[in-house]
This record gives sequence, structure tokens and C-alpha cells, in this order.
Amino acid sequence: MKTCPKCRQKTDAEQCPSCDLVFADYEREKMEKTGGVYQLISAGELLKAKELAEKLSSEFPDSRTDFILLISNINRDLNIAEKYRQAKEFFDKGEHKQTALLLRNIKAFDPGLEEKVIALRQKAKQEGEYSGRFQKAVDLYEKRWYGEARIAFLKLQKHHPDDENITNYIQKIDRIKKSLLDEVIEILGENSFQLAQERFSKLVAIFPDAEEEYAAITKTLNHKKEINSQILDAAEVARKKGRLLEAKVLYTFLYLQNHELHPQLRPYIREIGDEALVSLAECAQYNLLDLNETGLEVKEDGLLERVITERQITDKRYTGERYVPLSSVDICTEPLADPLCELVNIDGLEIADFS
Repeated sequence: MKTCPKCRQKTDAEQCPSCDLVFADYEREKMEKTGGVYQLISAGELLKAKELAEKLSSEFPDSRTDFILLISNINRDLNIAEKYRQAKEFFDKGEHKQTALLLRNIKAFDPGLEEKVIALRQKAKQEGEYSGRFQKAVDLYEKRWYGEARIAFLKLQKHHPDDENITNYIQKIDRIKKSLLDEVIEILGENSFQLAQERFSKLVAIFPDAEEEYAAITKTLNHKKEINSQILDAAEVARKKGRLLEAKVLYTFLYLQNHELHPQLRPYIREIGDEALVSLAECAQYNLLDLNETGLEVKEDGLLERVITERQITDKRYTGERYVPLSSVDICTEPLADPLCELVNIDGLEIADFS
């Protein structure tokens, strides 16, 4: 027993005896027109699909409940489509967090709309994460934590190799790093090793990888520090044992090589002063210098005195004895033989022939 969907007449026939409705044709038509609704949905024509579904709910009253559910789904998708439109606007403005919030936990009835929503939601999430990470890197840069900022930007660059903003920040940081390194190298060239150490420590504090990257500078600074320490210790020993010339030479070497040691070394050098005189007579055995050629003579105490000539006395230029502090050099205290002077024998005595 069948019930006619239009006139509600009950019958066992294939056609309603009251309204002549052919049941098979009715079902086929309903199926075709319902399919048209789904086609409109798939094409994104949700308003047309809704209008058709509302019309069909009256035309096919036996399926009214099904059409009401279909219309409800279409209305939901219309609402989602509007959210998607708004979310797209937020996304285009770079408001990725707002985009993700607007599309959170929604599911479209239309497969095409569902796919677009999911894609935009995932993209907004990824861009939102990127935006947050990028901003954190920028914050590190603005706080002058350049080492941490560089690491953060390099990580971002792996996933966004064509992003010019990231590239620009990395280049800025690299210029800062190079500037600090150039400063260290310049100070090294000026023999200010302690200041160079301080500047290099600052560089390493900002860029921890610099210590390994510039291992040669680290080695040079450490080696120089060790050498200076050894020389200073040797100078201290020499000074305390009264070897003042040796101490002064060592102090002076350190003074010339290390500007930052000037305040520490200057009192020692001044204290030693002229006490570090040397007697050239002590080196006479090497015969490297004819003392007569220097205009100096060695006194009994081993110090040097300028030879006062008759002319100097006449010209009143002699103002008293003058001792000349000289570096340690090798001399000959004995006058050299005149190769032009030959000895002749006169009455058994050898005398010089000045003819």
C-alpha cells in the first residue's frame, strides 16, 4: 500500500487513481532536481541552491524534512562563506591571528568551501607563527642582542629564503659584527693588547660563535698576554736584584708594545732613570767600536766622560762634566794602531818614524 505524496491517497497501483501521479516519474524528478541543488552547492552558488531547495520542499512535500535539513546546511555554509570572506580580508591585511580565530572550529557542508576554509586556516596559522617568530627576532635586534637575533633570523630564512625583510636584518647584523671585528684588529695594530682583549670579549659576548670563528685572534691575544706576563716577571726580578739596565730595557719594551700598561710601567721606568748607566769599557774585548771615534773617554769608575778639547775650552762651551747614558754597546778601549806609522831602530831603540 502506497500513499500518494501529493493527495495522500492510498493505493497499491504504480499511479495515483486520484491525481494521476506516476510514482516512479515523481521520484526520478525529485532526485534530478535535488541533484541540481547539490550542483549549485558545489559551484559555490549557495543562494541559488537555497532558493531551489526551498522551492523543492513545497514541490516534494514528502521530503520536506530532508529539504529543511539541506536548507539548514546551506544556511550554515552561507554563514561560513561570509566568515571566509572576512577572514580573507584579515589575512590580506596581515592580521593572521584574527584570521585563524575567525575560521577556528568551523566545518562547511560544501566540500569546496571546506577545502578553502582549511587551506586558509592552515596558511593563517603558519603565517601567524612566522609573524610571531619574526617579531621576536626583531625585538632581539632592537634590544641589541644581535647574536640571538641573528640565530633567530637564520632559522626563519630556512623556511622563507626569499623574504627580503629577513635578509636585510641579517645583513645589518653582519655589518655590526664586522665593525666590532675591525675595531679589534685596528687596536691590535696599535699594540693595545689589553684593550683589544676587552673589545674582543665584547664581540664574543654579543656573538658567542665569534670565539671559534676567529680562533686565530683568540690565540694571538692569549699568547701575547702570556708573553707580557713572563717579560714583566723577568723585569721585576731584574729590578729587585739591582740589574737596573736589564729591568729598564724590559720595562721599556713592554711600554712600547702595550699602551694600556703605561700607567703601571711609567713609575718603574722613572724610578730607574739615569741609574741604568752602562760602562762601555766592560765590553772592550769585542773590539767593535773605537772609543776615540765617539769623542768619549772611560773614567776609572767605568762611566763615560765627554772629551773636552782645547777649542771647546777657548769657546767657553765647557760647562762641567757630562755623563752620557748610552745603550749597551761593544767598544774597544784601546786606540787602534795607525797602519801608516812604522817603527824604526835608532841607536838600539825602536821609535816611530813620523817622516
